[in-house]
Amino acid sequence: MNARKQWRDGLAVLRRLAITTMAVGLYGCGGDTPVAPPPPTPPPAPAAVVTATGAGAIVLHPSRDTRFAVALATPIRIAETAGGSADWGFARIQFFNRGVEVERTELTATDIRAAGYGRITASSSQVYNVVFRFNSEDFDRIDITLGFSDVKDARQFSVLVPGSTFTSVDVSFDPLSLEHSRSPL
Repeated sequence: MNARKQWRDGLAVLRRLAITTMAVGLYGCGGDTPVAPPPPTPPPAPAAVVTATGAGAIVLHPSRDTRFAVALATPIRIAETAGGSADWGFARIQFFNRGVEVERTELTATDIRAAGYGRITASSSQVYNVVFRFNSEDFDRIDITLGFSDVKDARQFSVLVPGSTFTSVDVSFDPLSLEHSRSPL
């Protein structure tokens, strides 16, 4: 009978130990103390996606700057569509004849900033009147390229402005003034 009593006493000790363990475990789970969840992680800034299209007619003018024969005014719509921002680094026009480049003119980031522009903001769409000057008379293709740097990660990219997106090519006999020679506007 003694062994039976020891067995019951041992079983009682195990029950008390199990109840005590569960009670301590529940207390350690926080009990009535509220626990605030961690704040949500903000989404990463999106990369910029920039498009450029013609926004009207290209207008050819005689150039008042004697270094160039022609001034070409090009209305260009620049749009950012992904919610990122980009810095506008250059605007380039290239003239080709039978696949060979015959002339190139470029506005730099300094020229663009001097005109009061440079940052293409997130989800924006704006028309810029970019003025290029050139001398070429014999060409069969013109490419207009804009260069950008993504503000998020400094990725460099360029965008071709499709010539087909301009509505027409017009000619003006009013010379374009010298102050426009190095300015996008």
